Amino acid sequence: MRNKNIFVACDVSSQKEILDLLELIHEDISGIKIGLQYITQRSPEEIRQLSKFKKPIFYDGKFFDIKNTLVESIKSLKYLNVSYATVHLLNGLDALKAANEAAQKIDLKLLGVSVLTSLDDNDLESLGFNSNVENQVKKLIKIANEAKLYGVICSPLETKMIKKFAPNLKCFTPGIRMENNNNEQKRVMNANEAIQSGSDCLIIGRPITAKGNPKANLKNIISSID
Repeated sequence: MRNKNIFVACDVSSQKEILDLLELIHEDISGIKIGLQYITQRSPEEIRQLSKFKKPIFYDGKFFDIKNTLVESIKSLKYLNVSYATVHLLNGLDALKAANEAAQKIDLKLLGVSVLTSLDDNDLESLGFNSNVENQVKKLIKIANEAKLYGVICSPLETKMIKKFAPNLKCFTPGIRMENNNNEQKRVMNANEAIQSGSDCLIIGRPITAKGNPKANLKNIISSID
């Protein structure tokens, strides 16, 4: 079964739960994404234990701070055996360049967070932004490109636009849903649509893990991709 560049989003807090999940599906995924729910409750040693599955680990810390703190935070990931980490593009160009230089020294690939997939145009307006989602993403992608980040986190709805003016940036896309459902994600596509739109890597959590057999769910997702 080909994995189609799928990172499983391990949105859990229990070490046993994540190890059991990965034991079941690790052969069929491209990588492991750990988010704040897991990171804030687990020790560095427990994070390093995930390396036993021999898949790249994506540390989704969404770092957002002043330049010095951002750089030192990136440096601190050196001993966790992680391959990717996220930083908010709203950190600004200067801070992102410095963070990327620090990341390259420890063989870490930085992914810039554009606009969260839980936000839409109305949300941006309420937060004080003068741009709609598409224009805000364009502004942020230009910063990611100039900072020479490895890639960006974006909705699959924006990948075609991103690839037009920043083809070197890898697009990692959450917001993958296999059926209509009511949750906080607002800018979504199914897995096949996302790949066809130019996504380089799919970040999928609940469609795999929320209910039923995760291995069977993953197989169905992979089978849906042309």
